[in-house]
Amino acid sequence: MNETTEADLLQAIKESLQNDGTLGRFKGEIRAAVMNVLNKKSSNQNEEPPKIPDETKLINELIREYLVWNGYFYAEQVLGAESSQCGERVSRDVLTTKLGVLDDSKTAKIPLLYYIVSAFQATEED
Repeated sequence: MNETTEADLLQAIKESLQNDGTLGRFKGEIRAAVMNVLNKKSSNQNEEPPKIPDETKLINELIREYLVWNGYFYAEQVLGAESSQCGERVSRDVLTTKLGVLDDSKTAKIPLLYYIVSAFQATEED
């Protein structure tokens, strides 16, 4: 195979992987895996990792819900790893209870961050 053809083939493969989202998924998974390794190494130094405040956990979960809803799966994986919250996500029912929000047919279709922002915007308009 000559060099031009090989370079063209590699470029076509890269573009194909970018277009179908595979390349982005791989990059996100690698970043999340690296963060997991770094978190494990830093926690293996005979010291307990700092406790994450409940408010921070709640905010992270709201952001994760937003990221997943918008299709930013890889960013959500990295956030989970970086925040040491890469386990199962908190259910929406738990989030709405903690926030004192009542989900209805309208609000259940959007991430809670959208609901919160729209509620504050409505208050400012009054």
